[in-house]
Amino acid sequence: MKQETTSRLTMPSRTPLALIALLLALQLVTPSVVWTILLVGLAITLGLSFAWLHRLATDVSLTRRQRGAWVVAGDALEEMWELVNRGALPVLAAEIVDHSTLPAYTANRVMAAGPSAITAWRTTAICQQRGLFTLGPWDVIMSDPFGLFTLTQHYALTQSILVYPRVVSLPPLELPRGGASGRARATRKALESDLTVASVRPWAPGDSLRRVAWGITAHRDALMVREFDQEPAGNLWIVLDLDAAVQVGQGLDGTEEFAIVLAASLAAHWLRRNRAVGIVAFGREPLLLPPQRGEAQLWRILHSLAASDTSPAWPLARTLTAIRSSLGHGITLAVITPTTQADWLPAFLLLQARGVAPAAILLDAASFAAPAAPTSPGAATLALRAILVRQGITTHLLDRHLARRPLITYRRTRTDLRTLATGRVISRDVVEEV
Repeated sequence: MKQETTSRLTMPSRTPLALIALLLALQLVTPSVVWTILLVGLAITLGLSFAWLHRLATDVSLTRRQRGAWVVAGDALEEMWELVNRGALPVLAAEIVDHSTLPAYTANRVMAAGPSAITAWRTTAICQQRGLFTLGPWDVIMSDPFGLFTLTQHYALTQSILVYPRVVSLPPLELPRGGASGRARATRKALESDLTVASVRPWAPGDSLRRVAWGITAHRDALMVREFDQEPAGNLWIVLDLDAAVQVGQGLDGTEEFAIVLAASLAAHWLRRNRAVGIVAFGREPLLLPPQRGEAQLWRILHSLAASDTSPAWPLARTLTAIRSSLGHGITLAVITPTTQADWLPAFLLLQARGVAPAAILLDAASFAAPAAPTSPGAATLALRAILVRQGITTHLLDRHLARRPLITYRRTRTDLRTLATGRVISRDVVEEV
């Protein structure tokens, strides 16, 4: 990508020009060799300072490069910077001003570079918050030795960086099985495509060849067949309440971030159990991902949730009504919400009447309230849970004190640069888990 750079040369103070005008006036009124020497000396100084920065404008450049292609919340972002001076004049002091939007990331500093030299350094930051951010633009501000002129190089290049939400361990959250009422067993014979593989065992006479696990058979050199969970395992839909009016707290201590981490973690948990998972998150941009299985679906969910944001346009009741036609019979529906109001329950109960197995995961809004969070659930949240329980809906209550230990770590390879004692720079591949 071509880097767009503009240079602007300015004079911060008009004092030298006023001094030249004064010397000219003195020379006209009372001619003296002193005024002439001062006038010529000041003019030469201004000319040299201007020529110095005009040369640096073409000889100096600053580049930055991100290490790694993606970042997970809690991971370290690392950038490599290079201040290149291709000319014979030194860069005495270059102030770098970065305009990146990544929270808690500061790349501002002052660097120097000798004639025909390269100055390299590294900046790092821990990405605590998921979201879509930009790296850049940035400015390089240089001055001449006398401080008479200022050269500002503006680099308009920006790079988007998507910080994925972290998947954490969850307490046991039992959800009702879709395709049956509560925990009842199915009386009809389900198709194998609708069942979950529970285990494998050696082949026995009478087993259908359609159940042979050919991959495991080749590995063990013996016929192995799959055993299925006989309870219908319907698709899991996760509905995330992104109504801005019901959110409590800010940033990492708010219900919005907590709910997104919870939705990502719940999806990962059920995808690892070979369940098809879909997600609904109607915020600033409506998000509806149909249920699918596999790790690719997890990355689709994480990618979508990373850029999600709240909006007052989609209260939970409206969201449940809008997705009614997209939900089939026999699915499990898990709603994650911090609301303490019950205005969404009619739409929720209507889905239950249509054969959906519902569950509600309530976030204790009182525990997210600043400055001091209570240790016991709020009365409004407890009242809402009581209503849900009376309707026979599986309900879980979580608060901000839930431990967020990473459930999944990701292995990746990056290139690390090392400088030897001789000044030689070597690169090596480093395998790390994040």
